[in-house]
Amino acid sequence: MMLENIPLALKSIASATSTLKAFNDWRTDTKGDTYALIEELKENTRYCWLVLEKDIDPESIIPRLSTTEYDRLGKSGFDFNALKRQPIASMKSLQGTDLASWQGKSTETLIANIYDKIKDIKTLYPYLEEQKNIQWKIRIGNIQKRTLLLLRHVTH
Repeated sequence: MMLENIPLALKSIASATSTLKAFNDWRTDTKGDTYALIEELKENTRYCWLVLEKDIDPESIIPRLSTTEYDRLGKSGFDFNALKRQPIASMKSLQGTDLASWQGKSTETLIANIYDKIKDIKTLYPYLEEQKNIQWKIRIGNIQKRTLLLLRHVTH
């Protein structure tokens, strides 16, 4: 299952190969905390692509998703807006999509939302028997779309 209704602005990075390349390009010339965060985001997106492109059971990847670096950096007072100071640009192709509301918001707000969504599914995961109506692929797809938007934002 590929991401459905992906905005045109994100199409160039809407596959596993192109996403991982974009992460590698972003990581170039970074060090320390920024490098660690990019690596964690990259690893999480790799797992999400397994679900979306390879049809791997979401329940098998959910425990592997990580928030360790994000949590560590948040506790240390890391400035997530330092990754890109400008707000998320307005893009015509985002209009009318579930990503439209992100235009004008900060880098930090988007990153926090990505990790909040990861934490939500990790919290629900142990209670699978009680949560039969959860559409895991849709939730993972939403994380992936926001991650693609973040990549587009920081690399343009």
